[in-house]
Amino acid sequence: MEKYTTISLPYTFHRELTSFIKDHPEMGYGSVAEFVKESVRIRMAEVRNEVRLIALQRLRNLPYRHWDERWDDFRNICKR
Repeated sequence: MEKYTTISLPYTFHRELTSFIKDHPEMGYGSVAEFVKESVRIRMAEVRNEVRLIALQRLRNLPYRHWDERWDDFRNICKR
C-alpha cells in the first residue's frame, strides 16, 4: 500500500476549490485531493519539459567536437 503525506492550503483557497468541484461535477473531481493531485502531475510534466529545453539550450552553447558527447551530456542532464 502506498504511503501518503499531506499538504497545507489556505482555508479560503480550499473553500474555493471545494465550491468549484461541487458546482462542476461534469469535470469528474470527487475531492480537492483529486484535483490537486492531477494539477501537480500536469505541472510536473510541464516543468520536466522546461528542464529539457533548458538543457538543450545549454548544450547548444557548449563547444563539442562530436555529437556523441552532446548526446551523453543531454541524457545525464535529463536524469537529474
